[in-house]
Amino acid sequence: MGRKRSDRPDRSQWYPKGEGARDGEQTWDQLRFDDADTAFILGRGGKTKHKIARVSGATLELQERNNTVDISGTGEECRKARKYISLVQAQRVGPVHVDETYDDGDLTMLDVPSTCVGFVTGAQGNFLRACEEEWSTLMFFCDYHGPTSVSKAIERLAIFGWREGRAGAELKVMAAIETKIPGHFTKGVVDAICQEDWGTDTLPM
Repeated sequence: MGRKRSDRPDRSQWYPKGEGARDGEQTWDQLRFDDADTAFILGRGGKTKHKIARVSGATLELQERNNTVDISGTGEECRKARKYISLVQAQRVGPVHVDETYDDGDLTMLDVPSTCVGFVTGAQGNFLRACEEEWSTLMFFCDYHGPTSVSKAIERLAIFGWREGRAGAELKVMAAIETKIPGHFTKGVVDAICQEDWGTDTLPM
C-alpha cells in the first residue's frame, strides 16, 4: 500500500467533489501530479503540505505511491487549497504569477523595493518561511525572475491567509524593509487610530 500522510476523519459523511454539499458541509476532491510535483508539494518533512492545509483550513492526504492528494473540507477550504497547490507547483518551475483575480478574501499585496527583495527573502528563503510559520500564511514574490533579471523599482509580494495572519506577516515584512531603508514606511507617519472594525493604528516614536 502507498504511504498516507494525514490525520483524516471518517470519509463516509462527505459529499464527493462537492456534489450536494451546502455551505459549511464537508466535501472532497482528488488531484494527481507527477513525481516532482508530489515531492515539492509534500516539502521537506511534510512542511509544505502542512502549511497549505493550515492556511486553507482543508485537510490534505498525500499518497506518494500514486502521486495523488485528497483534499477535504468545506467548499471554500477546498478551493483555497487547490489554489495554493497550483501556486506551489508554479513556484517549482519558475516565477509565480499572482494578481487581484486570485483574491478570495485571502490575499494582501505588498510593494517591496527591489533592493530589499534579497533581504526580505533571507538566506535560502528563511525569512519568508519564518514569516509563514509564525503567521500561518503563504507568501510569494510575483513574477520575480531573480536578481539578475531586468531591474524593477518595485516587486510585489503576495501574502495569502486569514486576515489577522496576513496583517502580522505584512507588518513584519514592512519592519524588515524599514530596517534596510529607514523612513520608507514611517516617513511622515502621524498619530492615527483606525475607525473601522479592522485596520492598523499608527503612533510616531
